[in-house]
Amino acid sequence: MKKMDLKADLKGMSMKLGVDLFGVTPVAALNDAPQGHRPLDILPKANSIIVLAMKMLDAQVDILPIKGEFFGVSSRQDMFKGHNYFISQELDRIGFALARFLEKKGFRAYHQMTSTGGTDKRFLMGLLSLKHIAVQAGLGVLGQNSLLLTPQFGPRVRLTAIVTDADIQPDTLMEENFCQACGNHCISSCPAKALELPDVDTPYKINKYACQQYLTTRPTCSVCLKVCPVGKERIK
Repeated sequence: MKKMDLKADLKGMSMKLGVDLFGVTPVAALNDAPQGHRPLDILPKANSIIVLAMKMLDAQVDILPIKGEFFGVSSRQDMFKGHNYFISQELDRIGFALARFLEKKGFRAYHQMTSTGGTDKRFLMGLLSLKHIAVQAGLGVLGQNSLLLTPQFGPRVRLTAIVTDADIQPDTLMEENFCQACGNHCISSCPAKALELPDVDTPYKINKYACQQYLTTRPTCSVCLKVCPVGKERIK
């Protein structure tokens, strides 16, 4: 099967199943990831990584409380957390369907799930970084909030990925800087004070341990996601 034909079949299937964004990157683009967290550490003969994104509901994000908002804080955070988990399950269902499709075609396919990322609690690092894969697959760029920013939906997406030995036509990198003139809303609004202005040539600067510590007493936070103004197709 030709690269473009296989890609068209996979993209068409994922969109029909409810995915909003689809991209592909060669595994070599992730060779600089930490040892043990590279696609080739998972599937030694892998060639490509497919990444899928599904948009969150805007109203579900907008109920998140920020500084000075106290009404139903925990219940609102808990509702957003549940919404995220529901989308994660949907993406896992679709990712599994694509991985099975590839396997039936004679390829190997590893599914990096959304609902459980195999996170190493010592270093707060997932087995594979979905946001870095998504950047390499052309879905968006990394913002100062340390999240993937897509031009269509900003950071309001969830991700899943499939690592495969199938050779699939890759997508091109995106070069936009969405944070250049946004006013640093995520940094000034972070209740954990975990975000800082990044150094030159780095997209973000985060104390992930401060972020995690803040979350230990709350259902969730995601204030940096809520206040981000990026996203052309957001319902205002």
